[in-house]
Amino acid sequence: MMKGLRLSLVALAVLIPGAGSLAQTDPEVRHRISISAGMGANFHNAQDIVNLINSNSLITRRVDDFQSGVEFFGTVGVPLSPDWEVKVEYVYLIASYSEGTPFGNAEFSYSLHMPTLIGQYVLHTEQTYNFKAGVGFGYHFGAYTQKYSLVDGTYKGSGVGALIELEGNTALGEDVFAHLGTQIRWDFVGDLKNAAGESPGGTFATSLHFFSVGARLGVTVYL
Repeated sequence: MMKGLRLSLVALAVLIPGAGSLAQTDPEVRHRISISAGMGANFHNAQDIVNLINSNSLITRRVDDFQSGVEFFGTVGVPLSPDWEVKVEYVYLIASYSEGTPFGNAEFSYSLHMPTLIGQYVLHTEQTYNFKAGVGFGYHFGAYTQKYSLVDGTYKGSGVGALIELEGNTALGEDVFAHLGTQIRWDFVGDLKNAAGESPGGTFATSLHFFSVGARLGVTVYL
């Protein structure tokens, strides 16, 4: 995962300086609304979930503190000035574990819906590329599912999340850009409960708090 993140950042560094050879585009692109979509990978630590899985006496092997996940994202960016933009982002994150037990495999998975409002500062822009940094906050919704032996349950929770990001867009055509970026996230989705108000940890409250570092690749279209 970390190797993939490094490769994505290297690609960002290579593509942006060389963007001038790809296309000539509108120098006023910074004043246009943008729509981006794509997917990414992240490396995150949901410590309460890790502790819950590792405390299960049926699990034959401890899971690692950090786990990889996949995310799908879509954004709409609106310029406020030549140097500032506001962006609305939606991310769907999924991650899972599959571990052995004496009664067969146990499945543990979670997913999050993460709408976020992000303020971005335009670090640099040219006709064929731009580079931005941003900070964002949102209210997020998560679900955790565990299936093993006779246990089969889903637990849901919600909470705030925050991020910092770097984003680069390099021209593929007049209005179409390749989107590359990296984000660091802190999410505080807590008190996972099922429909009966029960926690997956029994009498112990379980959260979906996590810290993550991720990289993403997509397409940006300027309207």
